[in-house]
Amino acid sequence: MQLQKTFKEGYVKTLRDAVKSEVAIPLYGADNFEVDATQIKRLANVYAPEGLAEKLDMIWEDDLQSAIAIYEAYEIISPLLASNEAFWAYLTHVDLFSYAQKRWPKVKEPNCSANYILDHWFLGTNGVLRNAIASMWWSVYNTIDETQDNKYELTEVLFKNYSMRVIHFGSYMLIRHREAMIGILSFLKDNPEIMANAFEYRGRFISKYFNRLGAVKQLAYMKRDFFYDVCSSLKDKMLSITKLKHQSDESLYNDIM
Repeated sequence: MQLQKTFKEGYVKTLRDAVKSEVAIPLYGADNFEVDATQIKRLANVYAPEGLAEKLDMIWEDDLQSAIAIYEAYEIISPLLASNEAFWAYLTHVDLFSYAQKRWPKVKEPNCSANYILDHWFLGTNGVLRNAIASMWWSVYNTIDETQDNKYELTEVLFKNYSMRVIHFGSYMLIRHREAMIGILSFLKDNPEIMANAFEYRGRFISKYFNRLGAVKQLAYMKRDFFYDVCSSLKDKMLSITKLKHQSDESLYNDIM
């Protein structure tokens, strides 16, 4: 096996600036993305997985299976490396360029915007949450529960709803908090009626509630049982939400102190 390659840090800025200027936008619709070979280096103790690109090209329409494949291919990387833009940018531009194009096909359209590329090929305004590869890895990493026979059971719950994964939990950074994700998803698994109806609004309420709660409690230090118990205490409120306007009712948040 060969050591995994990555971009040098300064090269990411060069590529990003070329996209912002719109000069490079057409390059992202080509069959291959040409990069400067002098701006590539190898990572120590991280090996490039074999056959990942081909596997993803076959299952790219299935986000759950794609995410698991990406995570298992890079299971040993540290959270520090997993937060590094150069690493993910290399994958989206080189090793997994074809997959990124299939997953985010507007890149081939003539009116593709610079922000679209910055979000999905780099770490854009939403950080890792929209990047074509990083978002998948983090979604699995923070939902694995090794205490279960199927350690991906909660990952499967997360991937049942795109808005929950990227918009609701992602917008409030809950998806970067493993204990929070395991606690909340465990509750949703045990109470499937919450997701069965109007979850577009209920999911927004959950994320909004914890965002407000984070202003008065140090959620970063809380364990999964705390998040599960809070969700349990909110179950009746969740079930009462069936329309968009309901999750904006300020009385739903009065118990936050």
